[in-house]
Amino acid sequence: MISRQAMLPHSENIVKAVVEPLACCEVWTVSVTDLDRREAEFFHGFMPKAQTAIVLGHHVSTEAEWQWYATENGGERCGADDHAKEVCEGLHQELEARGFSTELVPYPGESGLQFRFVAQAAGAGAIGTNAFLLHPEWGPWVHLRVLATAAPTGTKRVGECAQVCNDCGACVSACPAGAIQDTRFDGLLCRSHRRAKGEYVPVGPQRELRWCTICAQCCPIGAKPLARSEIVEHCNISF
Repeated sequence: MISRQAMLPHSENIVKAVVEPLACCEVWTVSVTDLDRREAEFFHGFMPKAQTAIVLGHHVSTEAEWQWYATENGGERCGADDHAKEVCEGLHQELEARGFSTELVPYPGESGLQFRFVAQAAGAGAIGTNAFLLHPEWGPWVHLRVLATAAPTGTKRVGECAQVCNDCGACVSACPAGAIQDTRFDGLLCRSHRRAKGEYVPVGPQRELRWCTICAQCCPIGAKPLARSEIVEHCNISF
């Protein structure tokens, strides 16, 4: 929990105190007025009194936590998102306790907000050729969550993020749908290809969703998550 010592009532002071003990997560803030028009309009409609967008980034370090499952209510979940939501709940409680109304933005498929654009504006990284938000150290292996809060931010917009993508072209040539091009990403083509392969149909008793991760796996930025076999070997355990 946060020490109740005096501190400026800026959102980044509060959220960093919650996230700082977590080596797997980072947090960034950006004023709603500093967002591009599309993202700013979302926040004005979602929470009219919101002054700040808070971006939480969780480092995906194992394949197991990035395995998605279909839920009974028609949603989706994975270990990385479960953890991110738990951390966000802590942020929400701390901000509310200090008198700042705060709301967790529903996941992109539900809210319509593309988290990577908010994250880029907040300085979390830069969007690469593969359309992922690329963290300078984690590469594409970062799971994002976003909150809206009435708490002000004490920082100014960071401006254009330094380029993280090295334009190696690996994702362009590896994409089986041909959806990644040098200058643009065709999301509709990507989704159409994956739907045709049955990716949106849950598999097995746990209702696994076997998403394509080729463009992330071939990206040279950041260390790839440990596979299940590597986790077993590293921990010397058996199943």
